[in-house]
Amino acid sequence: MAKRRRINKTSLYLILLLSVMTVFVFSLLFVNYSFIGKKSIHEDAKKYHTRHCLAFYPDSGQGLSYAKAMCKGVKDDSVYDYTLIPYGDYYLVNYGKDKKYFVDRNYDLLEIGEVSDEGKQIVLDYLRYSYKKDEPEKYYDVSFLETLQLENIDFESAVFRIAEENVEVELPQFEKTLEIPLKYMQKAIGMNLGFPNELYRKPVYLDPDPEHPVICLTFDDGPQLHYVQGESSTERIIDILYRYDACGTFYLIGVNLEDRELWADYQVYTLLKRSINQGNEYGSHSQTHSNPLPEFTDEEIRKEIMGPVNYLYDFMGYEMKTYRPVQGEFDDSVLEATDMPAILWDVDSDDWSLLEVQDIVDQVLKYDYETGDIILFHDIYDESADALEKILPELIKRGCQLVTVSDMLRYCDIDPSTIDYFFSPSYYE
Repeated sequence: MAKRRRINKTSLYLILLLSVMTVFVFSLLFVNYSFIGKKSIHEDAKKYHTRHCLAFYPDSGQGLSYAKAMCKGVKDDSVYDYTLIPYGDYYLVNYGKDKKYFVDRNYDLLEIGEVSDEGKQIVLDYLRYSYKKDEPEKYYDVSFLETLQLENIDFESAVFRIAEENVEVELPQFEKTLEIPLKYMQKAIGMNLGFPNELYRKPVYLDPDPEHPVICLTFDDGPQLHYVQGESSTERIIDILYRYDACGTFYLIGVNLEDRELWADYQVYTLLKRSINQGNEYGSHSQTHSNPLPEFTDEEIRKEIMGPVNYLYDFMGYEMKTYRPVQGEFDDSVLEATDMPAILWDVDSDDWSLLEVQDIVDQVLKYDYETGDIILFHDIYDESADALEKILPELIKRGCQLVTVSDMLRYCDIDPSTIDYFFSPSYYE
């Protein structure tokens, strides 16, 4: 019995030795050791796919398990690894600790060629943003701000690079390098990176310096769409606001949006999209401008307020956040008709009654402004547009930040869903 046990033990040793040798020989034959440690994409490794990413590993039996483990955040320092995360028509390559770059489907490094006019406009937006944030002494200098126009930017000397998930724009002319999210620039650089088509709005920096009060420019009764395109006061006001990096809130009348003869849908869409891109926002000023709202039934009040809201959402997916009751008249029945707050004003330009440019200018500029002030204009008068040409530079010289109602509420840390109406921040202190 003892002799038989010795024979089995010896056999076991032999079997174990043969197994180790077999595994060693197998690994020599089938593991691609030439790839281990290389820092380039290996053509033979492209077959390793997982549900969440495509991973490049040595062409071996262990490669697939390494790839799957890597997608869970587990890596092995002895093997140089990649993850390729699909981004539309491209891949984001991620390797090492902080190394990321994009490649095309041929795994060639992605480079930016042409940039559209829309992309150049976005560059201008971020350039102005950087000056307001980092060099306010220049931003509030109107003569300098007026030079920050698209036609004054030397795009021939600009350098565009993709840096992780941003477009890095080097502007030697201004000695600045900007970082712009790819999601806003993908269309402008002619690339599908898989980001959803999000309605772009220029970045707005809210300066916390109390010397720069945050005030709102608001415009009622528009849009003016009975003029030939390019000649309406609404368009002029949108252009003037953008020239001075200002934003406004436009309170629309539903019938002005819907009952039009000269403007086609695509022309209205183009105007509203451009205005929103340039930082403006839209709210409801009722469907028919009927007054007084408090004398209507609850259902009639709701239809009046929600008419423009529903139209703009169906028309272009835009969600209004606030409304303005006609002539500022409201009661509990009006406030209960919607979850949006009613926005009033504390400075009236009286443009609708004055209708003289210098009188409107004098009326608006006679006040000292503080954060939360809301100025009422109407964008259906040419005189209002002419007056703004003089008003905006003066307000900027005073250090005012000209923003939308929503931006102002955010600056004042006021959640719109928590208020029924708004006059000024002092009401909520």
